[in-house]
Amino acid sequence: MIQSLIKHPLSKTLFIFSMITTVIALLAILLAPLLIPIIISFALYALLEPISEIFERHGLSRNASSLSVLLILVAVGSVGVSLLLPHLSAQLSSLQAQLPVVWQTITTMGYEFSQHIVSSLGLETQSSGLTQHFFNQANDWGKTALIEGSNLIISLSVLLILVPIFTFFLIRDFRNFRNNLLDKLPNSSFEMGWLIYYRVAHQLQEYIRGIMIQSGIMSIVTTLGFIAIGLDSPFLLGLVAGVLNLIPYVGPLLATVLPVLLALGHTPVELWLVGAAVSVILIAQIIDNVIVIPAVIANAVNLHPLVVIVGIIVFGNLFGFIGMVVAIPVISTMNIIFCGLHQGIKTKYDLKLKNQPGQ
Repeated sequence: MIQSLIKHPLSKTLFIFSMITTVIALLAILLAPLLIPIIISFALYALLEPISEIFERHGLSRNASSLSVLLILVAVGSVGVSLLLPHLSAQLSSLQAQLPVVWQTITTMGYEFSQHIVSSLGLETQSSGLTQHFFNQANDWGKTALIEGSNLIISLSVLLILVPIFTFFLIRDFRNFRNNLLDKLPNSSFEMGWLIYYRVAHQLQEYIRGIMIQSGIMSIVTTLGFIAIGLDSPFLLGLVAGVLNLIPYVGPLLATVLPVLLALGHTPVELWLVGAAVSVILIAQIIDNVIVIPAVIANAVNLHPLVVIVGIIVFGNLFGFIGMVVAIPVISTMNIIFCGLHQGIKTKYDLKLKNQPGQ
């Protein structure tokens, strides 16, 4: 009984799958300080590998084509940074300067609203202390978020150094590394290994290209919207909205918070601006769901929405913001690996049973 259970395809699949996930988790822990540059480099590799192949087909060597792609990446990145970084830094500094006024306005509105509710209900309670405590805590969270945003811009210099280097070596050497690794598989598992790799690579490339295009479109749409309604720091808010759009379902809700806070911080308070800020996010999401997603990433992943939400929550608690971003591709990859392993192992198991004497 135990022996037959051990030899069962599902048991073998679970064992091999757990070994693979353990190795990946250990690598992630060991490479934790470099995880963000590595993830960005793999994303750029998925985008730039086809360009490198075009250069190779036109007669350039692997080294020359990789170097050419790297130079294109550096040139585009330098232009983008020189154009956007000064504006983003200035708007982040302006946002930090506005923070006391914003929170003072919101605190006053919250206190007046709570007092109105208390008096309307005829209650006698010391709500001011609770209200003040809540807004003080929210103020601390806001300051922390802005400090993290400042640190992110500072750490961008490190990424600008590491990401091009990692991307260059991925474009130049990843294909050989992949071939050497898969060639070491036993003959009985060689075809299954290549099939799983192809499915994972194809889906990840489609997903990465799709979400980067999606994020860029959302940044442009929201930035133009915030400029149109006259909201402060439109480029910063648009960039934040585009980045948060990388997180399905949860991201658009988070992207609404900062524009609404800035709209409430206007003196005097203009409620139409709050509604307009929310409308910009809603319109961007309508464009995203009606046009962008069907055209760009409709079939990139095949996961149930509940799995997506639970995965985002779990990965977010474990790894923070970067975990929320990579949750979907990681879960999708694990799903492909598990299904591919189970299909291959079950096929060999059924074939073995069929060839046994008496079958």
